[in-house]
Amino acid sequence: MDDETLSHVFDPFFTTKEKGRGTGLGLSTIFGIVKQHQRHISVYSEPGLGTVFRVYLPRVEKSVEPARRSYEAVPQRPATETLLVVEDEGIVRTLACELLEMIDYSVLSAANPEEALRIADQHQGVIHLLLTDVVLPQMDGMSLFRRLSPGRPEMKVLYVSGYTQNFIVHHGVLRPGVHFLQKPFTLDSLGTKVRDVLEDPEGTPPT
Repeated sequence: MDDETLSHVFDPFFTTKEKGRGTGLGLSTIFGIVKQHQRHISVYSEPGLGTVFRVYLPRVEKSVEPARRSYEAVPQRPATETLLVVEDEGIVRTLACELLEMIDYSVLSAANPEEALRIADQHQGVIHLLLTDVVLPQMDGMSLFRRLSPGRPEMKVLYVSGYTQNFIVHHGVLRPGVHFLQKPFTLDSLGTKVRDVLEDPEGTPPT
């Protein structure tokens, strides 16, 4: 990277990719996670030679027991709803779909908004919930929901992002009051939040 690119590499929404090909959130998310833990990340790069990132973490003197998974928050009754999951990161999408299928939801999976629109158009049954990343290629999650909701007024929406809700609301990416879940999420947090949104008597706030 040249000096100009390097100076913005951790900036939110900064990307050198063409429009619709990148969100500019990957490195800034990593930077935020490192800083939240009061640690340090550095980058060195020269055009034609490569790039090196270094993350500095504290040394752990004692062994740490792995955290125990708790499934108390998972719905106790069988889930019957159909969910449409839209996430451009393959690993995150696969994880979310597998977690939701574990608690008996029917899951439709899309890697981008265009695929989501096609799946929704072809699906004959009800889609009870759209679970979508806030920032996607082609259009953002809120725009996707606006495209889908006229034909599916019963569908609710849950937005996810690697950033906090306050951050993306402050940057005008998401409006206050919408249902939101921060990544990374666990089975408990995802299952609980999905159930809360589906059972919310107020429905989905205007977008």
